[in-house]
Amino acid sequence: MEYWIVYDLASGEQRWRGSGTPGTAAQQELGDGLGMVLVPAAAVRGSTVDLDIVRAASAARIDAEAEAIRQRFITALPGQIGAYLLKANAARRWLADNSAPTWMLQPEATSRRMSLEALCAEVLQREADWERAAGAIEGLRLGAKDAVEVADSIGAIVIAATVDWAALGG
Repeated sequence: MEYWIVYDLASGEQRWRGSGTPGTAAQQELGDGLGMVLVPAAAVRGSTVDLDIVRAASAARIDAEAEAIRQRFITALPGQIGAYLLKANAARRWLADNSAPTWMLQPEATSRRMSLEALCAEVLQREADWERAAGAIEGLRLGAKDAVEVADSIGAIVIAATVDWAALGG
């Protein structure tokens, strides 16, 4: 089953609730000035909508969207993330001292037919690019979650949880 709330776009206040089999919400015809949001079943079990449950679901959705955006920039696997960190540290060490170990760099440089110096420059540029992107993602993610936390109606929660990820490009 899926559960939804229809709300007034101007005031953010609930107009009515509904439920049905998956896909039923998309078939509903809304009048002008109305919006709809899918919510967890627990949010509509009582006589009033539990906004805390809607907020928590919205925050979880924001986190999932942020993770999907991160994956436009990096391969988000625990081992791969560790490899990125090791490569950046190795590149800094080798650039500071060309006698430093290159276990993390030399195999890649060899297979890609690159010099260690060129690979180090590439690795550190990618790290800087990722740091900028990660900061922007984190700012949008946490700003939206903070706004969701203080939103006082269904409509305000929907608006707060709508993140313009397109602003990041990628």
